Order: sequence, then C-alpha cells, then structure tokens
Amino acid sequence: MRAKKTIIHILFWGIGLGFIMLIIGYGFHLSKSTMFMMLFIGYLMGIGLAIPYQIRKVHLLNHKIEGLLQKMYQGEIDTYMIEMDKILEHTENDYLKSILRINQCIGYTLKGEFATSNDYLEKIDKHTIDKASQAILYHNIALNCFWLGEEKKACTIMELHKEILQKGLELYPNRFSETFAYWSFAKGQKEQGFTYLEHVMHSETAKPFEKQAVILLWAKQKIAEKKQIAEAKKMLQEIIAETNMPYLKKEAQKILENIEV
Repeated sequence: MRAKKTIIHILFWGIGLGFIMLIIGYGFHLSKSTMFMMLFIGYLMGIGLAIPYQIRKVHLLNHKIEGLLQKMYQGEIDTYMIEMDKILEHTENDYLKSILRINQCIGYTLKGEFATSNDYLEKIDKHTIDKASQAILYHNIALNCFWLGEEKKACTIMELHKEILQKGLELYPNRFSETFAYWSFAKGQKEQGFTYLEHVMHSETAKPFEKQAVILLWAKQKIAEKKQIAEAKKMLQEIIAETNMPYLKKEAQKILENIEV
C-alpha cells in the first residue's frame, strides 16, 4: 500500500512537470517532435525530483520519530505523545497514520493506560499496513489485554494471529517475548514461558524497559509459585529504583506490598 502510493506520487510529479514543459512548447510554437522530447525530458525531470524528495521526507520523519522514541525510553512519555499528536495532525497518508498511531499507543501502554491504548489500536485498519506492522499491532493489543487481566481475550488474539505473531517474534524477539511468555503461562506451559523471559533477560540488545518488563513478569511468576522469593523481591526493588516507566514501577510496588501482606 505504501509503495503503491509512493509510485503514484512520483508518476504524478513526472506527468505534472511534463505537461508544464508541453505548455511551454505550445507557447513558443515548437514542432511536435520537439514538444514530445520536452514532454519526455520534463517527465524524467519530474521523477528525478520526486524520488529524492520522497526519500528525504521519509528520512526526516524517521529521524524525528527515533528522537522522540529516545525521549520516551528516558521517561519523557508525555512529551513523546504530544509530539506524536502534532505529527499525526499533519499526516494524510493512511499507512503513515496507522504506523504513527501504533507508535503513539506505546506511550499509553507505558503509562499503564492499557484500555485507552487498545481503544486506538483496535480502530486501525490492518489493510493500511504491511505484515510486519500487523504483527506489532496484534502483539500490542494482546499485551495490553494481558496487563488488563483480560487473559481469555489476549489468548484468543494470540491464537487467531499465531502465524503472523510467530514471524513477529523472529523479527522482534526482545519485544514479543514478554507476550509469548504470558501466553505460555496462560496455557500452563511454565517452562516455555520462563525460556522466553530469560532470553530477553540475558539479551545484549534488549532495551532497559524491555528487560525490566520481563524481569517483572519473571518475579511475579516466581512469587506466585513460591519459588526464589528473595531473588524476586530484589529484582522488583531494582526495577522500582531504576525504571523510567510508570506502569512497571507501580506494578512492582504492588507485588511487593502483596508479599508483605
């Protein structure tokens, strides 16, 4: 869908500039062969201008979003979401709007506003995005459901979109492992669940909040099983001291308070 629209825009630029050259040719009473050559040259010039313009436009947008993501990772979630709103207001392309909305909803999730996140995510038309982005969309919805305690709904989503989510796990293991671990625990496959978590815990490429999220689930599960409680408590305390993510801090505090009771 994105590639198709980009090609259409490039062709439009080429045709537009070509016709401008054609009008100039008529104005100067040039021969048909000369005008045809001008039309052809104008068309090529239009394409030549459009391609670098589109590439630069996408590059600048990606650079801006990457900068905003870094702010989010540092805990500036409100700033991230405000800036994403501004970008969305000036975006008309359906593909980009869907991708931006998916990225924006990460902010709601990290703030612990899981229902709000899913309200937006579930309105996204899957046909506007590519397969990799669809995997992220379904994954994010399922993860929000697990955090909301809507285990049945989350498992249904995982089962319905199992094939595409499995490919997402291969592409983004540090991001998807937490959700697959939840799914495994829900199905009673505890060993598999811990395998997913420990993969991220020992990963050198996982972002801090990705590690903190899986560590929290690891500790929560161990405490529920009444195993390695001392180690789990220590991990939760470290999350509270180090994390920039409100929902992780709040959940870690809640688990520790329940242990004391």
